Amino acid sequence: MLTLIKDVMAVKDDLITRTDLWIDGDTIAAADARTPDRVIEGSGLTAIPGFIDTHIHGIGGQGTEDGTAEAILTMSEELAKEGVTTFFPTIYTDTMERILNDERAIVEAKGKERGAIIGGIHVEGPFIAPGKIGAQNPLGRQDPSLETFSAIISAGRGLVKAMTCAPELPGIEKIAKAAAEEGVALLMGHTDATYDEAMRGVGMGIRHTTHLFNAMSGLMHRYPGVVGAALMHDDVNAEIIGDGRHVHKDIVMFVIRTKGTDKVAIITDSLRPTNQREGILTANGVEVEMGDGLWVTKGNPDLIQGSCLTMHKAFRNLVSWGLTIPEASAVTSTTPARIYGLDDRGSLKEGCRADIVLLDSDLGIRKVFIGGEMICGTAS
Repeated sequence: MLTLIKDVMAVKDDLITRTDLWIDGDTIAAADARTPDRVIEGSGLTAIPGFIDTHIHGIGGQGTEDGTAEAILTMSEELAKEGVTTFFPTIYTDTMERILNDERAIVEAKGKERGAIIGGIHVEGPFIAPGKIGAQNPLGRQDPSLETFSAIISAGRGLVKAMTCAPELPGIEKIAKAAAEEGVALLMGHTDATYDEAMRGVGMGIRHTTHLFNAMSGLMHRYPGVVGAALMHDDVNAEIIGDGRHVHKDIVMFVIRTKGTDKVAIITDSLRPTNQREGILTANGVEVEMGDGLWVTKGNPDLIQGSCLTMHKAFRNLVSWGLTIPEASAVTSTTPARIYGLDDRGSLKEGCRADIVLLDSDLGIRKVFIGGEMICGTAS
């Protein structure tokens, strides 16, 4: 099908340009002399590349911990409504039986998505520090093991693209070497690493950080920690939860301004009950409730379980905090695509996948295209 989105303001090359967007099948195409099969009036709308969320556990009452393909497919549907066109279902640190089962469910769901496309799997562990477990299952934490790594890679059938680890753990260098061979990006997270240990990790090829500032050694003037390593070195990328709760909004803006939009990926780290409409609210088997914009353990509001953020809300946050629309688009789509080698998306350039979100003047979502197919919205 040949589609024309007519007279739209589109994010291209770090600018917003009034243009016509042509979609030929599943791809953004050059202007075409043929009569389009479908014309969509873009006047008053802004086109951005679809959001890419590379760290998300669940949404809509379904999550990776459910261990079923149907749960992943429900996540796919819910995410499309929020403008997400590609996502990495993220698996908690847990027993190996649970980790492998959750991976198999994602593999089964791949290719059957009813909305956002599975771009890879992010395994949050299990090689994490005992002192920085957070909401993970401490019974699943392990010291680095090539046998465990190989089992995780095998179960993922080529889909494992990201793994969170603690660079201070003995034997992590073997994991770093194996990850490089498998094309898996390692992220420093759930770690007590000193600055020197973090920099040794960078030297091994661990060039990304999991939810910067959260569950890691912080920045002090004599002890820069993992945060310092991420902030001070250009070859380290940083993912940040963009809710303004996990990290103060001014710190989020400082990091983006300091490192640049090409080094920061905004994530949600959203949990299963986000956007859930009915039923008991649980995250990784723990009953939760809302507390100051976060999911907290029910009856114990001081114990944070995680985020209720969506990528659409994160995007609107960033613009309200001072980023331009192209800058906000970069950290919610273009940069995550670059970090994980998703070269066919994250941009509205010709030849890229037609993963497009149309926004109104209030940044509300009007239409979502995934691979050229209109998932949300109506032709008008």
